[in-house]
Amino acid sequence: MLEGLTGVIGIIPDIFTFNNILVLLTGVFGGIILGALPGVSPTLAVALLVPFTFYMDPTTGLILLGAVYAASVAGGAISAILINVPGAPANIATLLDGYPLARAGKAQSTLYMCFISSFIGGIFGMMIMIFLTLPLSEVALKFQSTEIFWISVLGLTVVAGLGSGSVLKSLIAGAFGVWLSTIGANPTTGEFRFIFHEILTGGVNIVPALIGLFAIPQVFTLIEWYGSQRTIIKFQPEKGIFLKTLLKNLKMVRVLGIGSIVGTIIGLIPGVGGQVAGIVAYDQVKKFSKYPEKFGTGVPDGVVAAESANNAMVGPSLVPLLTLSIPGSPTAAVLLGGLLIHGIFPGPNLFLLHGHLVNTFIGSLLLAQLLMLLFGVILSRYSYWVMRVPDLYMAASIIVLAVFGTYSVNNSFNDVIVMFSVGIVMYIASKFGFSPAPVVMGLILGRIAENSFLKGMLIASAGEGFLKYFFTGWINITTIVLCIVSILFGVLSTLKDRHKKKTINRYDIIVSLIITIGSLTVYKFALNVKDPLSAIFPSATLIIMAGLSLILLLQVLISLRSTKKFYTSGIDISLSKVSLLFIYTVVYFYSLNLIGFYLSSFLFYAVFPFLFSRAKDTILKDIPVKLIISCIFMGILYFLFNLILKVQTPTGVFI
Repeated sequence: MLEGLTGVIGIIPDIFTFNNILVLLTGVFGGIILGALPGVSPTLAVALLVPFTFYMDPTTGLILLGAVYAASVAGGAISAILINVPGAPANIATLLDGYPLARAGKAQSTLYMCFISSFIGGIFGMMIMIFLTLPLSEVALKFQSTEIFWISVLGLTVVAGLGSGSVLKSLIAGAFGVWLSTIGANPTTGEFRFIFHEILTGGVNIVPALIGLFAIPQVFTLIEWYGSQRTIIKFQPEKGIFLKTLLKNLKMVRVLGIGSIVGTIIGLIPGVGGQVAGIVAYDQVKKFSKYPEKFGTGVPDGVVAAESANNAMVGPSLVPLLTLSIPGSPTAAVLLGGLLIHGIFPGPNLFLLHGHLVNTFIGSLLLAQLLMLLFGVILSRYSYWVMRVPDLYMAASIIVLAVFGTYSVNNSFNDVIVMFSVGIVMYIASKFGFSPAPVVMGLILGRIAENSFLKGMLIASAGEGFLKYFFTGWINITTIVLCIVSILFGVLSTLKDRHKKKTINRYDIIVSLIITIGSLTVYKFALNVKDPLSAIFPSATLIIMAGLSLILLLQVLISLRSTKKFYTSGIDISLSKVSLLFIYTVVYFYSLNLIGFYLSSFLFYAVFPFLFSRAKDTILKDIPVKLIISCIFMGILYFLFNLILKVQTPTGVFI
């Protein structure tokens, strides 16, 4: 157990060589910046830098990739907190309370809290990795198809608590996310489902959907609000707040403990990855909180739980990679490629053959946590600059970054179309009380659950049978019990709040009928598959979604009958602004493949403030300033991603 610590201590002088420390500093700072960009997930950030390691010493190359990995996980919280768009799926839970805190004028202290929690969780995860690598690798081997399936189900049970209003609407949104995950090829049989257009042949990828679900509704909301009478918050730097935030963080022992332990466990499970660690930790902290009803309105506990879990996941996710050659997360899979490029083959003998390299890598990850905290605190001091960006420039920036982040994942323009389409649906759904977080959770876990379930079915049918294979074993039984407890807790919480006066939306009747009819229609006419295995998950999901919407309809009708006073809420949409934004964005998308990403984005960004300006009589005022801002924004993108990182973007006649 102490061999790991002794090995790391022995290589400390090697970490502090000039080349290694320079690469470590660059990797951490660059990782935070890349992670803060919507769509540039830790997986993509690491993948972008793999080619740069070709010309490096293997140890130095791994230090670079590890530093970017650790820092980009924390960096994704910056955009989640400041602009309500998570940098990666791992940061979904962070925005639930992080963005309300930022809107309350506490952006700087919230980011401090985020990086302090990430540091504590990261150190916890790394220490677990150092002391328990070999024992944990044996535990990781025990997670087969059924264990991963039940872990996914456990993750899906937290969906009810992710919405900002109705539990039923959160469940419907989660079911919709699971259905989205079934579009495209079945992961086991290879049979295609729900291909309404050739654009959907590749399915709905997580990153484009994530960007669409959060970024597009945010942009439309900003334009809707622009020029209206709403609360304007003056964001100022919070002086002397770091020490107070640090002390406050350190007092949250229970929250930090739950987040760090959950992140460590989920990071260890091969294939699940850190995308759900923050959500599960957030849900557990909410369940044990004295004020669960306040979560989602700006509770620091939510940010601390999510970010400590996200970074605690980093170290353990590398355990199955280094000892068993099984990546614990998508980013770990990219790191596996980086190891193989240098002729290093992970496995049981890795510590014997390349012990010095592995220990240096682990030690650098430990130091990266400290540097991540240092750089994060420095950047947090200037967070109020972002919060002061005018809404028009913020909206234009989000759209351009959304296109860039979406396209760069698979170099596919189809993903951009899917991203925008999903975003429009989510924007409309948000007007009826639906939240994007349950949809993303369903999309992420639906794919994992279906794949694991079908593999388990095939194995069980060839061996010991379904019941014995899925319902025996200490991991399966423990996880099933946790699922039941989680469901019961959600039911009890709902019953506890049933007497509270809630706003009934008069449009819920229409919405529930549309969802019911739509789900049954898709089930009846669009699910054309030959293999019964391909139909199990989509059929169950569509039937569940229809059933939940009928329960919602029944709930509204009962409320109408039993409530003497009918509280209603209308749907407020500025049709002229929304229509203009929709048309202008479609024109921008169309121009991407005609004149190229950078030129079309420059024109889009430059014209945007003029098109949506409130003061039409001064529309030509400050043209040079607006053009300079557009040049600076696009110049930074072009220099960083085209000249340095060589990231592919839509190309046309120009650039």
